[in-house]
Amino acid sequence: MHRPAHLGALALCTVGLLGLAGSACRSLSAPPPAGLEPPPQAAPTPEPEKLEPRLETRPLVVTAWVEPRHLPPGGGQVQVMVRVRWRGGHPAQGVEVRISTNRGTLYSKGRILTTDASGQTRDRLTTRRTAMVTVNAGGTRISFPVPVLPKEAAG
Repeated sequence: MHRPAHLGALALCTVGLLGLAGSACRSLSAPPPAGLEPPPQAAPTPEPEKLEPRLETRPLVVTAWVEPRHLPPGGGQVQVMVRVRWRGGHPAQGVEVRISTNRGTLYSKGRILTTDASGQTRDRLTTRRTAMVTVNAGGTRISFPVPVLPKEAAG
């Protein structure tokens, strides 16, 4: 006689000599034997509370300029200055800034810079010809020229 594991009601089966042929089963409505009780049903797990990501929604005010404002004939170097503030005037620390140019080279080589506690960062541009600088600070883009003055006419 074969007794399967408890699946809700006890079933007694007999298996004939030819395998399952001639087997007979009948169900008994008896309680399961000791040790075969089904595990207690756990209370359903409540759905975890969904938390929505919160992004800073205060707008940034980005100011960018170069010092000096232009380069002499033949070019040279300027400091590209970036200041990032929250609307209301408080410095925006930790804002990612990327500076790029169409001519010349940047000291940062286009790597991401981060504003300091005063909301500022800087880079250095070296160019021989007028260049266009683009600043992307926290998603705000500003583009402006860095002029190289023309050579004076020979007299």
